[in-house]
Amino acid sequence: MEVSTVTSTKTITKNNKRKWKQTILPWILLSPTLVLLLLVVGGPLVGTLWLAFTDWNGIANPEFIGFENFIRLFSDHVFFAALLNNVKWMGFFLTVPVILSLSVALLISKVKFGKMFYRMIVFIPYIVATVVTAKIWLWMYNPYVGLNVKFEEWGLDWLALPWLEDGKYALFSVALADGWHFYGFLVVLFLVALQQIDKSLEEAALVEGANKIQIFFHVVLPQLRPTLVLIYMLLIIWSFAAFDYVFVMTQGGPGNASELIATYMYDLAIYGQQPGYASAVALTMGLFSILVIVGFGYLKKKGWDV
Repeated sequence: MEVSTVTSTKTITKNNKRKWKQTILPWILLSPTLVLLLLVVGGPLVGTLWLAFTDWNGIANPEFIGFENFIRLFSDHVFFAALLNNVKWMGFFLTVPVILSLSVALLISKVKFGKMFYRMIVFIPYIVATVVTAKIWLWMYNPYVGLNVKFEEWGLDWLALPWLEDGKYALFSVALADGWHFYGFLVVLFLVALQQIDKSLEEAALVEGANKIQIFFHVVLPQLRPTLVLIYMLLIIWSFAAFDYVFVMTQGGPGNASELIATYMYDLAIYGQQPGYASAVALTMGLFSILVIVGFGYLKKKGWDV
């Protein structure tokens, strides 16, 4: 009986140690990161939630005003103009960079020699600092020394457009610069996905007499669906958070033609001295991201990413 009791005690002790290592120890090791995350993310989030319900000029004590900032949004024509521009921005990035990057990835995947060199070339723009890229494109859009001068020399006057001066072109001109900077990242994602597809399905389709276009749409593209779902989710979220290129290149102008929600929020907080109302705009922008994540989570649950 004593031996059995000792053995049982040792077993319980080992189980407790194993349980402690499997449940408590990981949390202890993660605690520094969790504390840092709580301070860096949680603190500003709580502050933004509080400020969104206040009227504050950044100096005096905040005055609690309830939902007035959110009610104000419904009559703010600049906010709705910025929201529409974000939708246009999203529409551009869901089409042009995706199609371009997938096409480039397909071409690189067929290359036999120098594949790493081509990957490096297309990825270089993505590692260039945003301000540097924006300044380069500002120079290219300059009507006196940029692309328009070359277009006129080549007899292509119809391409010499007021890229950043005309409200019809400003937003998409900035989006083009951002897309050039960003598409290399998408190329890398597509290349990784293309390496994982089942080549035997392509061979079987060739044997059955399918052409290259049919193979792409009916064999390759369905296998890229998980990557496409991920890319579209990221692009939609990032489209509502876009800020840097517009801020550097146009400051939201001319007028509000290229104003985005993020740049409008910045103007309200810094130049308009309305951080309370700016916080309400920020929460609204965050709400769009949450809705996107929930929507894609629902699609994932339905099996759209497999």
